[in-house]
Amino acid sequence: MKRLLSLPILLMICATAAHAQYNDHRDRKLDSLENVVAGWTPERLATAPYETKADVCLAFSNLMYGYERINPDRAMYAARRTYNLGNELESLYQPYLAAKFMGQLHYNKERYDSTIVYYRLALGYLQRMAAGEAGPDNPEGYPQEKIDDAASSLYGNIGNLYYEIDSLPQAMEYYSKAGEIFDRYGWKTSSAILWHNMGDIQAEAGNDSKAVECYQTSIRYATEAGDSLWVASPKLGLGALYMRQGKVTKALQYLREADEYYSNHEDQEYSDRIATLDIMGQALKAQKRQRTLLAAALGVLVLALLCLLIITRRTLRLKRQNAAADEAIEEALEDIQNTPQSGKGVQQRPVLTEREAEILPMLSAGMTSKEIAQRLCLTEQTIKWRRQRLIAKFDAKNTAEMMAKARELGF
Repeated sequence: MKRLLSLPILLMICATAAHAQYNDHRDRKLDSLENVVAGWTPERLATAPYETKADVCLAFSNLMYGYERINPDRAMYAARRTYNLGNELESLYQPYLAAKFMGQLHYNKERYDSTIVYYRLALGYLQRMAAGEAGPDNPEGYPQEKIDDAASSLYGNIGNLYYEIDSLPQAMEYYSKAGEIFDRYGWKTSSAILWHNMGDIQAEAGNDSKAVECYQTSIRYATEAGDSLWVASPKLGLGALYMRQGKVTKALQYLREADEYYSNHEDQEYSDRIATLDIMGQALKAQKRQRTLLAAALGVLVLALLCLLIITRRTLRLKRQNAAADEAIEEALEDIQNTPQSGKGVQQRPVLTEREAEILPMLSAGMTSKEIAQRLCLTEQTIKWRRQRLIAKFDAKNTAEMMAKARELGF
């Protein structure tokens, strides 16, 4: 079953206001409201003056919103009292709000049949207001802006319901109706809530790019309205979305920004903060795993590079050795072919190869085979072999004798 963040109640009872727009429980003084309704049983209210009934009805209206998140049972009780008192007062607006609110409470508990009943009841009151029917609180009929305000709130809730029961086209129809009203009157916070709701829908449907667009639009509306709650809520949505995508760093950025608000309103937005902290915990664990994997990958990469370096150096050394061996073989064959046949006992001037002519001065300078090998990037064994070839060419017994004969012959 899909779970969707419900579009919160957009209205606040306010007898003197032209329209209520969005409000919530954050500014409701529950203790003071409880003092207002204390002791007013239905029997006692039956004989109370009209003004007293109106005051108690208004207090119950505010209590139902105030208890919505922290005590749903108490909220339902307050809504029923609001509904009954509103009908006794022959009001249309009060029963409309109570019916819509009770529908929302049933929606929160996934009792969709009951939700439909109460939403239809609320629509009935709304249609009567739109038809021009008056009430004691509005003897000349309800202002169009107030009716539109009430309609937009109900349309949003009905859209949620249709989405939840897998009727997306009807849901979008009601969302569009609500959005048109919000834009008409410039109700930024209400638009922020609606776009946030749309972001949740797109995220649940797997349309991540559209979800991000909706969340960002929600943040823009909320920022323009100056409502920090509805800046924080879409950021929580973005954090959850990016966490699902594996973009942990980006997720943590939005989650921390959301938690900055929720941590300052923990007594009121506790469920949202719990959700934020839960996702943040997952993100931090994922970030730790990613860093561990990254460190391990870097270690493997460094080891692989070291191995590659060693292999490369050994390969180059082998190539040089092979090249030197090939060079030596070619020189030996050339010496055999070019060795002149001379008289016995006559010392001939030997013909040196280019490499031998390069090595001879180094031997004359007293350099060791190891030092010469390092200078010429050859192996020490190759230099030793060439030293022996030079000794043989000069018909000497050792290096010293070879160097002496080389000097005699003008090398």
